[in-house]
Amino acid sequence: MTEPKDRPRVALLHVADRTGIVEFAHSLLELGFELVATGPTATALRQAQAKHGSLSEFTGERLPADALALLHPKVVGAVVGEKPAIDLVAVNLYPLAQATADSSLTQEEVLSYVDPAGPTLLRAAARNFSRVIPLCDPDDYQQAIETLKAYDRMLPDRRQILAAKAFHYAAYYDSTVAQYLGGKWEKLPDEVVVALKKSVDLRYGENPHQNGAFYTLSGARPWGLNAAKLLFGRPLAYGHYLDLETAWELVTAFSEPACAIVKHAVPAGFAHAEDLAKAARRAYAGDPRGCFRGTAAANREVDEDAAGFFAEEFVSCIAAPEFSPKALQLLKTKKDIRLVTLPSRLIAANELDLRAVAGGMLVQERDQRPFLGDLKTVSKRAPSEREMAGLIVAWHTAMHAHTHAAVIARGAAVIGLGSGQTSRLDSVRLALVKSQERHPILAAGEPVVMATDGALTAEHVHAAAEGGVSAIMHPGGAAEDKDVAEAADRHGLALVATGVRHFRH
Repeated sequence: MTEPKDRPRVALLHVADRTGIVEFAHSLLELGFELVATGPTATALRQAQAKHGSLSEFTGERLPADALALLHPKVVGAVVGEKPAIDLVAVNLYPLAQATADSSLTQEEVLSYVDPAGPTLLRAAARNFSRVIPLCDPDDYQQAIETLKAYDRMLPDRRQILAAKAFHYAAYYDSTVAQYLGGKWEKLPDEVVVALKKSVDLRYGENPHQNGAFYTLSGARPWGLNAAKLLFGRPLAYGHYLDLETAWELVTAFSEPACAIVKHAVPAGFAHAEDLAKAARRAYAGDPRGCFRGTAAANREVDEDAAGFFAEEFVSCIAAPEFSPKALQLLKTKKDIRLVTLPSRLIAANELDLRAVAGGMLVQERDQRPFLGDLKTVSKRAPSEREMAGLIVAWHTAMHAHTHAAVIARGAAVIGLGSGQTSRLDSVRLALVKSQERHPILAAGEPVVMATDGALTAEHVHAAAEGGVSAIMHPGGAAEDKDVAEAADRHGLALVATGVRHFRH
């Protein structure tokens, strides 16, 4: 479409991000555009001696000097009409995510940053993109100028791309506000809108032939992996983010000094102890081959002693609330290691779990049920205090492993884990085989116990008993519960039911 020639072309500029706006304005003036600017944008142009007019001058009416003047019918009509009086609209908005992330701001103060008019004007321009050029990104200014210089118009395909970008931008902005205010409606609403902002490009995704990036959820206070800070090392890879989530959720479930080492989003090692160095050593000793090149998380400051252990073994990433200066100095000598700080909690209240499938998304509440404490001993023998301590370790670890999960623990350390099998019996057998290798090494004299993420059968109990297990924790709640309890009694095992299942497919 040829730009109108019966009048000077008009560009309306209303930008919070004033990157390149002065240069853009001068280029538009050179192309014969008349400029209308608002607020701080007008101030920036005035200081740069870029000739421009006001909204009052454009409408012929005295208008307030705030952004609400953009909603004047003559302004909106000049953008949406079949013969628009405004030919280009450049609008970008205050980065609201910065305000929502600022814990010092009240809700009223955060909402004062919401622009009620800018999104309306941008949508109006995008809706009428065949006649009006919508611009929301300073990175697009130069190409727009070059195209206008070359063709004296904006090409139709480019107009449509800019319109789509503008609608995405406005939707992201609105979603940021919605996510900030959200969480009070029903648990699974009819419509779910998620605003995501690219935080970092990754070298690749799960495999080298897949592109990947990490996006943060906009509109919430900083929490979880979007609050992670890389202190040292190369950027995190796709798998590191998955492993960090699992490892961090596991260690923060315990008040004792704890260390989890995760690989491929499955706990390879976990232990707690009287100090972090001992916990880290026991976690790694539970499965040295599995922990090799894994991602470690600690729920305490990594001190010099713990760093000394990590310096001996090969883990690709360590996350902790803090690192002592001596620990940092020591660990920075390690080749190919990443040091990350994380907050005390990963999961925000009312967070949804989103999983992409072909053609849609599966949505559920996040599994945030902690160890409940309402346990029921369903065998004749109750677990001893030492058995219960191991059962709690095994249970929490099973929560964060892939279904079907079976975890063998001794003392406060995991010594065998089977997960991701199509048969729970295979997971039990795998966990037992791996644990046999670790019996002489870890917690000699402590009882060997097992926990599973789903209900067991008598066959599972027989296998566990033959493998030296003395106590078992499982959800229960299945038709075979009576048979399972009787099997436990025949073997003299303690059997505890939690009443809660934790599948993670």
